Amino acid sequence: MRSPLRLVRSCLTATFVLAASPAAAVDLPNVGGEPLSLDVVNTAAASYHFNNRNDDRRYPSRYLDDNYGEFVDRVDAQLNWWRLQLGTRLNASFYLARPSATSFELQQKVLNDEVSFDLNDATREVHSRYLTTVYPAKLWLTYTQPGIEATAGDFYAQLGRGLVFSVRKMDELAIDTTLRGGRLVLDKDFQLFRLEATAFAGQMNPLRVDDASGRRLHGDGSPLFFGFPGADDLVTRETTVDAQGNPRTRDVTEGARPNYLEDTVLGGRLEASLKGVELAANGALLLRKTYTEEFNRCLDEGGADPQVALRLCGGKFPEFNVVSASPARQHNTIRTFSGSVSIPSIAERGDVYVEVAGQQLRGGHLDRDDVPAKDVSGYAVYLAANGRGGPLAVAVEGKHYRRFFPLSANIDVSSLSNPGFNAPEFEGVAYNQPPTAEPIYVEPIGAPNVCVTGGRGRVDYRFTRSAAIYAWLGRYVSFSERQANYDCKTDDANRTDTWDTAVGTEIDFDGSRSHVRAWAGVRQSDEADTGHVFYSEGYVRYDVVKHLAGAFSIQAQGNSRRRYRPENFESSWVEGDNYLALQWSPHLAAMFGYEYTSQPGCEPGKETELCHFFNGGLQWKAGSRRTTFDRVVDTVQLFVGQRRGGLRCVSGVCRFFPPFEGARLELVSRF
Repeated sequence: MRSPLRLVRSCLTATFVLAASPAAAVDLPNVGGEPLSLDVVNTAAASYHFNNRNDDRRYPSRYLDDNYGEFVDRVDAQLNWWRLQLGTRLNASFYLARPSATSFELQQKVLNDEVSFDLNDATREVHSRYLTTVYPAKLWLTYTQPGIEATAGDFYAQLGRGLVFSVRKMDELAIDTTLRGGRLVLDKDFQLFRLEATAFAGQMNPLRVDDASGRRLHGDGSPLFFGFPGADDLVTRETTVDAQGNPRTRDVTEGARPNYLEDTVLGGRLEASLKGVELAANGALLLRKTYTEEFNRCLDEGGADPQVALRLCGGKFPEFNVVSASPARQHNTIRTFSGSVSIPSIAERGDVYVEVAGQQLRGGHLDRDDVPAKDVSGYAVYLAANGRGGPLAVAVEGKHYRRFFPLSANIDVSSLSNPGFNAPEFEGVAYNQPPTAEPIYVEPIGAPNVCVTGGRGRVDYRFTRSAAIYAWLGRYVSFSERQANYDCKTDDANRTDTWDTAVGTEIDFDGSRSHVRAWAGVRQSDEADTGHVFYSEGYVRYDVVKHLAGAFSIQAQGNSRRRYRPENFESSWVEGDNYLALQWSPHLAAMFGYEYTSQPGCEPGKETELCHFFNGGLQWKAGSRRTTFDRVVDTVQLFVGQRRGGLRCVSGVCRFFPPFEGARLELVSRF
């Protein structure tokens, strides 16, 4: 069971709730002699955002994320009968007092040159944010019988260890991408060996609303996504001068355009198990929708005014091609494939897994001269092994990647191109997740996994069943961390050398009702050609629970870090998150949190001072579903206070969360 602290911290996108109508669970009658069951989970959340102290005169987004309310509701329903399962999820987002690009306060700042953007920039910023949205986010039907599973609709999928294809839910990053189409899984045991085959096809279905920013994602339109939100025309103001020299203001309308062009994927896996050895082959074909050729032709025929032509052509033929973008965003056909060998048990003392993958990027986007981006090919090798003997356990991970790119979604994530229609908050959406062979919380700089060699070894020693120590050491050489190096040139000017090490302990006491989980680590990356520090970090992370009496305990959890990146800041800075909770298991937990950072610019006007963030929270869990009240009020979480902004990462997937100041409450009802 997740700790209450983690629940509150991972639910910061949620909050004040409208109560669900009281309802008792319905005993459904049998149909055709088979039981029929219905499970419904409603997650209703609302919040109010005060000024989060992140204003920056350069960016309208920093001025338009304060003083508004939001209500978010998600209904998950699942009907089970015989061998069939029908499921759906309905998502809804509503906003109160949504930030306005024409507020009096903002107009004054523009007139007084207190900001470096104009009102049209602000209008573009909110054009795809804080919009009322109700849509059927997920829908699926699954048939299951021994040896066969068939799904039509939305499903998660992973091939191998994620090198070839991986889409799943990541609550910590507010990412929930599925594939909408069809999947068939066949499994047959022939006694001497077992075969399993998986095949799937469909279009990618990321969430359409980012709760952290209120940004909405608009697709180009597909029969598979009925009821999904569409984009609106953008109207801005333009000042011209008439024949007499007098200024005249007029409306300028840009036609609605999507910021997501639906990606199509076909994939499969064939696995054979024989005498304790598992062999598998994986493959995925990513096909992108593109209007590059039509866009270029339209510009050539657009007339004398290039700005007018750009607006008109962009509306008719949405184009996300950015020269500096990763090659995976500049190619329309991407083939990724792999073969793997797994021995899950070696004399009951260990296991080993090896996967070798290849990637081919074809069908490059055209530049303005109709020259396609060149073909790119790459490969990846990943290894994981574990060994156990007595009190000692050893784990090793290794990777060797060359021109191996994340399968980034076909989303306009550039913060500079197509303002008003872009969606930079969705940059983390990707369709594979190559293993990093690093601790899950490491924040990557640049794209270190594109061209890297390295690994990590960990040793655990258990003194008793309740006491253990461990340590790890990682060594990585990356050629794509300092700068974009899509050709994977392995010279010292591109190279960084990284050491990552940590030591920790795990101790249980009070009959396993109390525990200590604590570790300290250091990470150091140096530039190979100069020997200068590229990045360094020292940290302490901890999770301590002390049983008090009966059902009561106290928990402390958090981390403290000292970081240094001379490319961005002249000196090091500190940051941390620390939470304290009093728990009455399993029902109630009261929490207090303190977060801090001294990163320059953590608040307007602060360059060296420490920025403080205080918060508190309550969590209630019913612990049963015996009564109507328990079902309606299954879980309630309240968060009041401040949260520092920053990058959050899970196994190499990262996204930036803006700071928060306000109140949030969430209610989960289960029927």
